[in-house]
Amino acid sequence: MPDQSVPTPEGRDIQVDASWYGRRYMDQERIITHWHQAVRTAERCPEGGRVLEVGPGNGHVTWLLRSWGLQVDTLDFDPELKPDIVGDVTCLPLADKAYDCVLAAEVLEHLPWKEFGTALAELRRVCRGHVVLTLPAPFLGLSLMGNMTWVDTIALHLGLPHWKRHRFDGQHYWEVGKRGTERRVVRKAILQAGFQIEHEYRPAPSRYCLFFLLKA
Repeated sequence: MPDQSVPTPEGRDIQVDASWYGRRYMDQERIITHWHQAVRTAERCPEGGRVLEVGPGNGHVTWLLRSWGLQVDTLDFDPELKPDIVGDVTCLPLADKAYDCVLAAEVLEHLPWKEFGTALAELRRVCRGHVVLTLPAPFLGLSLMGNMTWVDTIALHLGLPHWKRHRFDGQHYWEVGKRGTERRVVRKAILQAGFQIEHEYRPAPSRYCLFFLLKA
C-alpha cells in the first residue's frame, strides 16, 4: 500500500463536495460510462494487476475493479473522499511504472489547461502500460445507435461545433470540443506527453463523455 500520509496539496480548492456523489449523481448515463471505465481498464491489466484510479468519486468503479480481482489504489486530493492516497495528479507521490494501468476519469478538466500536459506526464510516469482517460466533451447533435448481440452498442454521432470558449463554472476549467480545446488540440497535447492513442470514442449513449485509450 502506498504512503497515505502525503498532505493535501496547497493552493487548490476542492471543487466537488463529497456529498455530490449521491443518488442523483448516479443516473443511467453515468452508470454506463462507469461500466466502460471499468471494462477498458480491466482489459489493459493482467489477472490480479495493479490499477491506480485517480479521482474515485463515489467508489463505484473502484468496487467493480476490485470485485474482478484487480489491486486498486485510489488517489484524490480531497481527504473527505477517503482515498488510499491523498495527492495531486500534477505531482504524484508514487514510484515510476508502479501500475499496470491508470484510470483518470473526469479529472483533468478540473485543472487549468496549462497544467494538462504536466498531469499527463505524471500519469505516463507511474504507469507501465496503459492509461484510460475520460474527459467531458458536451455533444450537440444527433446520435444513431445500433444493437448487435456480439458487440457493444455502437453509435454514430453527428455533432454541431461549439463556437465559444468554456468559462470556468466552479468545476471545469475547460472541456473538449470548445474553442481553444478542440479535439485536435487535446490529441496534440496527449501525443506530446509521449502517449500513443490506441482508440478514441464516445460510449453510446453518452452525450458528455469522451474516452481516450492510451499506451505509454
